Amino acid sequence: MQDDAPFTRSYAQVCGVATALDVIGDRWSILIVRDLMLGPLRFGDLAAGLPSIGTNTLTARLKLLETTGVVARRAAPLPDRGTVYELTPYGRELEPIVMALGRWGSRSMDRLPANAVWHSRWLVAAMLAFHDESHAVAKPTTWALWLSDGPFSVVAEATQVSISAGAPAKADAVVSARDEVLHRMLIGQLEPGAALSDGDVTSDGNPAALVDLLALFAFPPVDSAIDTASAP
Repeated sequence: MQDDAPFTRSYAQVCGVATALDVIGDRWSILIVRDLMLGPLRFGDLAAGLPSIGTNTLTARLKLLETTGVVARRAAPLPDRGTVYELTPYGRELEPIVMALGRWGSRSMDRLPANAVWHSRWLVAAMLAFHDESHAVAKPTTWALWLSDGPFSVVAEATQVSISAGAPAKADAVVSARDEVLHRMLIGQLEPGAALSDGDVTSDGNPAALVDLLALFAFPPVDSAIDTASAP
């Protein structure tokens, strides 16, 4: 699984938290893991999805993640050519940790600058983080979800939900929306009916498909951010 070579930079503490940070504590590393949770990506796609990262930095982070057994390279399936990066089974064990970190960090998102960047993969990662585990669908359902950066496949069965990049081979419903519009519906700032009426969202001629999709997720209310007004 992991390479036995010592870390070039290490906290050198006999502690699981410190060792985890040796692996994914460098700037960008955990964001690479986040983006790979939805499926394999080429180097160029990773770079495009991580604004302001340098190619040398991305190369170094991928090398560390490969060395520690978190990420693996493989040839892209035909008819594509080249190499893609993907999470190993060991790397996929980070998914619930990344989701928990995302839920915690969402409470401070009101502090983001006005020019903060959007990417569909990040919104989809948030959807996974805020999947409502108490909500069960009546029958297995697959949505083709078209967002600003392209399609995603959302599959729900009982209380389980999975999301991956790319359109499904067969969809029960197709929903299309800009990232910002979907986010506003998820956090309760925009009613699905109003979005459909305004043409900001399309739901394959079936408005119920949008409502059923949104019901899979339980985003916290907008005013649930931490209160810092009384902080010293």
